[in-house]
Parts: sequence; C-alpha cells; structure tokens
Amino acid sequence: MKNEIKHLVCAMIILLMPGLLNGYYVSQSTWYGGPDVAGPVSMWGNTFSTQSHTTWTVLPGELLLDISTISHTINSSMGGCYYTFPADMDGDGDVDVLAQAAHASANYRVAWFENNGSGDVWDTHVVSENYAVLKCAYPADLDGDGDMDVVGANTAISKKGIEWWRNDDGVGDAWTRFQVIEPYGSPTFACCADIDNDDTLEVIAPSRTSPNEIAWWESSTTPPDSVWEKHVVSSSSQQGYELFAVDLDLDGDMDITSACHWYDGLSWWENTDGLGLTWIEHSIGNETGVRSVHAADIDGDGDYDVVCATMDEKQVSWFENLNGSGTSWEEHILASDYEWPRGVHAADVTDDGFVDILVAVWEDNQLFLYRNMDGTGMEWAVYLLKSGWWFEDVDVADFNDDGFIDILAGATDGVEVSWHEISGYSSGWLESSILDVVGYPEWDSIAWTAEEPAGTDLFFQIKSSNDPGDMGVWCDTIFEPGSLAGYVDSTHRYIQYRVGMTTESRFGTPVLDEVRFYWSSMGIEGGSETEEFLITAVPNPSTGSVSFIVPSLYAEDVELFVYDLSGKVVRVLSERNGSTFIWDGRDSSGHEAPTGTYIIRGVVEDRSATVRFVKL
Repeated sequence: MKNEIKHLVCAMIILLMPGLLNGYYVSQSTWYGGPDVAGPVSMWGNTFSTQSHTTWTVLPGELLLDISTISHTINSSMGGCYYTFPADMDGDGDVDVLAQAAHASANYRVAWFENNGSGDVWDTHVVSENYAVLKCAYPADLDGDGDMDVVGANTAISKKGIEWWRNDDGVGDAWTRFQVIEPYGSPTFACCADIDNDDTLEVIAPSRTSPNEIAWWESSTTPPDSVWEKHVVSSSSQQGYELFAVDLDLDGDMDITSACHWYDGLSWWENTDGLGLTWIEHSIGNETGVRSVHAADIDGDGDYDVVCATMDEKQVSWFENLNGSGTSWEEHILASDYEWPRGVHAADVTDDGFVDILVAVWEDNQLFLYRNMDGTGMEWAVYLLKSGWWFEDVDVADFNDDGFIDILAGATDGVEVSWHEISGYSSGWLESSILDVVGYPEWDSIAWTAEEPAGTDLFFQIKSSNDPGDMGVWCDTIFEPGSLAGYVDSTHRYIQYRVGMTTESRFGTPVLDEVRFYWSSMGIEGGSETEEFLITAVPNPSTGSVSFIVPSLYAEDVELFVYDLSGKVVRVLSERNGSTFIWDGRDSSGHEAPTGTYIIRGVVEDRSATVRFVKL
C-alpha cells in the first residue's frame, strides 16, 4: 500500500515549491496511461509520447526494459491436451515433448514430438491412440534401461486406472503397454519418483473419485510389467488433481505435495520412514479449487516454498516455508482476478539466479511470467507472454539448445502444444509528451531516482523550445543528474525528455522510478511591493461546491484549470466574483465529476500556482 500511495502522490505531476533549489520542479513518476500523447500538455500525468522496447505496465509505477516472446507451434491438433512434459524421448541429446490428447477429435492420442535440435521442426511419433482417455502422460525411465517410458492416467469409463508403455527400441518408435492398476478412481494425473529410496522409480497418482486417495505403486517384478504393489499415502484426499514429488523437508527422502479440488486444499505428505510406508499430512493452505502445484526456493533462503493455482478463488499464490521444515506457512497472493488459472511452474526463467513463476490461465487464454525482481518473492514484474489459447499446463526446458530456458505450454480447446522463446531487449527508450510550463523559466537541473544493476545503464536527452511545433534536436546525452547548463536554453517554456536504457545481460534492466526538472521563475518574484500568487481552496475537502481564492492583484487576469490525477482537464474556471472562483463539482460537459483528488492550476502573466483539492 505504501508504494501505491507513493505513486499516486507522484502522479500529481506539477508541484510548485518555492525555495526548493531556488524555485520549482516538475516530475513524472508513472507512465501507465500509455503512449500517443504528443502534447503540449500542462501536466505529464501518466501518459507519454512514444517508446521502443520499454514497458510501463509490468511493475506498477516503474519504467524498465521489456521482454520479447517468440512463439513456436509444436503441434496444432492435440485437442484436450491437459499436460505437456519435456524429455529426451529418442536419446539423441535434445529435448523432445510428450503430450496426450483427451478429445476424440485427436483420436485420444498419446504422442511425443521429435525435436530436430533447433526447435523449429517437430515430427510426430504415436505411442497410443483410439484406446482410452488419458488426462496425463508422464515421461520416466520405469524399467531402468536408460530410455524414456511413458506412464498414463486413464479416465475412460471402462478403463479407469494407471498404465505404462515400455519404450522397446529406445528411440520411441515401438511401444508395449502394461497395466499398473485397473480400476482406480478417475485419475487425472500421474508422475514418478523414487519414493522408497531403492534407486528405482515408482508411480504416484491421485484418485478424483472413489477411493478418493493418493497412492504409489512399486513394481513386483524386474524388469517391471503388469504386477505392482499399491501403497496408500492418504485415504482422505477429495477430488485430487495434481501432485509434485519433492524432498520438501530436506531430510533425504521424497515427500509429496498435493493440489486437491475440494476439501483438503493444498497439503504435503511427509514420508516419515523414508520408505513410503508411513505418512503425515501437513496443511499448507485452505484454498478450495486448487488445480496445480509446484515447489521451489522462491525467496532464496535455502528451503522449498510452494506455489499453486486456485480455480475457485481465481488466484495464484506462493506459500513461504517459514521454518524450513514445512510446518509453518505464510501465503503471498500474486494474483486474485484470473478466470481459472490451471497451471503453475517455478523456475529461474530470466537467468538471474532468482526463481520466477509461470502461470497458465484457461478461461482468460493467457500465459504469464511473474519475474522475481529481487529474489525475495516480494516484488514481481508481470509479463503477458501469450494470449489466444485455453492454456492448461506450463513447463520449461531448452528447446533450441542455446543454453537458455524456454517455456512449454499445452492448451485444451486451443488444441495447441507450443514452446516460447523469451529474451530481454538490450536497449530501449521512451519519449515524454511536450510539457508547457508557461511563462519563462530559468532551467536549473535534472534529477532522477532509478536502480541500475551491474551491466545496465540509464541516461537522458532533452529538447526545449518556445515553439512546440519545432522542438529542435535532442541534446547531448546526460548520464548523471545535475545542471542543465549547456543542454537547454534557460528561457524555453516547452520541454521534452527522452530516457534511454541499455543492458549487457540477457534479462538485465535499469528501473526508473521518477525524473524531475528544476527551474526558477524569471520576472516578478514577489516581495514587499508584489503580492505572492497563491490559490486557496475553501472548504477542502468538500462534498459540494468549493471556492478558489486568488490574490486580488491577479484576479482580473487569472484563469484556473481543474485537472484530475491523469492530467486531463476537467473544467476551466474563468467566471469570478472578485477574487473568488467557484467550482460546482461538474466537468466541462455538465456531469458530476467523480470523487477523488484534483489539482487546480492557475496561470497569470509569468506566474503559476497549484493547489490540491479533495472532492468527497
């Protein structure tokens, strides 16, 4: 809330402060109103003229370099693709993709897509089709022979259960299907991990219907076939959706985090004996409608935190592991207005050593990157990477072998499996609107507040003129705050700035918080023989009409402008009663102006003054 208040106050762009550096200053500290306001304007407000490769929306009140996204389609005929996983399915050293199609339009296909090594050509290899409704196909080397097999969660009415396909030739062209368990609930997810510390992978799955449980299976044969022994983790999980196996308490064995749709909310099960035979449930959060779960060290303190997507509450949260052992948690809400967030994944996507969070939103058809700006999980820049599909799942891998993480996404009704290459821009700039300060200022200095991490740079150029139609050329680059002498003509009333940003790293960026220009007024400065030009608002605040009183010396010639906080002129007041102007609270169209804070600016001769007024 403190930052929100700061940016609201700084949005009152022109502040006249006699005595501060011998005069006045003008500033801009937010740009969320967007471009295409060339000016001249009396206030910079929250808008600007034009920009390139910068963003003003991802971090409220700040300006920074933007991120580019290049999307690549892997396959566009996988209707009902609930999960996608990166894996080297043919053993050739690059990352392929495994996915399933739960719609008849795609023949209920389980398939993997062969990467040519650059991520631009993908060949389809079918594992199974026209057989069952698999909601999840998970890659794992179940038989320990060095190649990837496939585990599937089957929700078909007559075949509900868990099964697996053996990669017979090691290159993913020949497959044999085996049963793990049938019938079993209506599992929508399955994964693998070494639960009992025997150096082999076991199968883990939740059941969405009776028996309403989480269980894991170990093979009874070597190599595994269709004989598996079941072990129950929890018999109270209602509507279980997704699992993530991780050593959450850092004791050397594998635990299980769970997203349950109804009663259990978000929990994790502690593997207390290290063999997966005894478990203790620990609640993380009481959210309902939890759809996806993942774990990573979000705040950089060395333990695992948990991130989840909650459909019913339309929010994405991360839970801070307060004591490192997973028995005390604090929720941090990232977003609370998404329509059906369905997938989350935590990874250092921006290559800065901090764990970011990816979010797939189904109903809103959007894919987001939450960038962890300082590694603590308390400040996030939010980038919309892609829109247009009903996104279900999100994961990461390096698909084009360039050494950087890319993003993998699956969409159900969008039927698209795609990967997304992201990178920060190495340079960018923003040009302000042309500002009219009225009168004839004597420009003093420029100052700014910004963060410039190592390898980044931020600088300014300025134009000034007495003719807004001919602003001339940009001045020499200003790298440090200080005097404007030699950069602008000290008597020009119109001014415009351009801020430039550069970085040497892939995702590095400076962050601009505020820029200020100081000047002192030329001409009448007031004194014993000249009355100071001030505006007084009475009453302030007010629920009705308000009187603005100016010194009688200037009353005949002054005109008052009423601005809202965006810099828009709401009303011009010219009719007066002596030295008093009355505003009835209506805009120039005669409509009642909204409640809020307004800035009243008066201009007379070479003088100007402002007063803030609160309309209740």
